[in-house]
Amino acid sequence: MRTLKGVHRMKIHSRDTKKNILQNNFPQKLITSEVTNEMSYQHFKSLLPTSKGLCSGKTPSGSSYKVHIALSRDFATLKKHNHYRIIYVHNNREIIAYIAVKIYKRDGGFMFIHKVCSTGGGQGTRLMKIILDDAKKNYKSLGITYLSLTTHNLDLIDYYKQFHPTRTEIIDNPGSKAKNLKKVAYMIWQLSPDMPWYDYN
Repeated sequence: MRTLKGVHRMKIHSRDTKKNILQNNFPQKLITSEVTNEMSYQHFKSLLPTSKGLCSGKTPSGSSYKVHIALSRDFATLKKHNHYRIIYVHNNREIIAYIAVKIYKRDGGFMFIHKVCSTGGGQGTRLMKIILDDAKKNYKSLGITYLSLTTHNLDLIDYYKQFHPTRTEIIDNPGSKAKNLKKVAYMIWQLSPDMPWYDYN
């Protein structure tokens, strides 16, 4: 398991620990890690069952949501499914935020944010910035021309505006057979002048 630079490790003394347990306010030592092998992938998966507030919540309009977290059997299988990076923030008891990214070599080559979930505190925003920075700096070596994500929660569009997407396209959910079609938003960040300009409608 690789721990990213810039994360401060806080020493917890036994006297302070006892005091905080009594106050039901155990200090959190947040660690930013990345899935790079089988051991780190198993560690990531082992924390998911105790991460109760992750990938769930309520939209500004008041409706509840729970996002499905897709997992592979093992790291080798994960690598076969266009996996590029999984970065997660945790305290060795639960995951506070994570981002999962894939790379596709079709349609001009693009980096796709498969999942970004956070329980708050700005950690999801920090992970988004890490991935955007990676995409902008390394698009040539990665063979990609744009970064994209898809969201069915249109309330999140305003949140993603802070990252200055090049395009935001809102269309009917493709492939849906529902009578009242739900909308889906495609958000795109151009990395190269060679990015294809598709008509999403």
